Amino acid sequence: MFRTQRKLNEPAIPFNQCLEYLLRPGMKWVITGKPKPSSENFSVNFKAGPAEGDDIVLHLNPIFQTRSVVRNARTNGAWRKDFEESTPFFPFEKYKSFRIEITCLADKFKIDVNGDHFANYKHRYDLHQITHLNIDGQVDIDAVEFLYTGTNPNIQEPSVTYYNPTSMFTMKLDRHLKRGTEVIVRGMGRDVFGMNFHCGPSATDDYAFRFSPEFNAQRGSFATQ
Repeated sequence: MFRTQRKLNEPAIPFNQCLEYLLRPGMKWVITGKPKPSSENFSVNFKAGPAEGDDIVLHLNPIFQTRSVVRNARTNGAWRKDFEESTPFFPFEKYKSFRIEITCLADKFKIDVNGDHFANYKHRYDLHQITHLNIDGQVDIDAVEFLYTGTNPNIQEPSVTYYNPTSMFTMKLDRHLKRGTEVIVRGMGRDVFGMNFHCGPSATDDYAFRFSPEFNAQRGSFATQ
């Protein structure tokens, strides 16, 4: 078993942090703080990008006027219709300390508040879409803590993310590839593109693996050289 822990004290709000690791079961975030005395609501969001309009995979939104906690997800600017807001209890009070624990399980997020189980939220999207944790609204945050206990040793090494790289993108790997290493590429394809693991920086260098979808030919090629 491997254990990893990170903690950030008193972050500024709005808080928008790129996650060090790809989400997987066994990961937990612990958020402690206090709603402001005049708070109407605040939110905790796991997002697929840093921008305000990016998709949200989990939106947790306590609302004081209705004493409800909305759980929802958003894609392409539209909130899902199957949102959840029923609660066994309303665990938040203005300017009283709270502790939110969000645990990623294989099929859902498990949400605990102040030591009690509060709700589950089934995964609506691929966990690999999640890149950022965002906290916004009328709230003071004391700490955000990340914990992982599991069997994947790669969690000991933070992930590296590049946004909107140029075409003909080449980067030197900052670590040796080993069993279990994940490389995830998201984008929009054209007629053909290729992704190569090279044995050097030049296009003429040997490559250990090439992946090249060809849309017109309705096929993809795999090769080593």
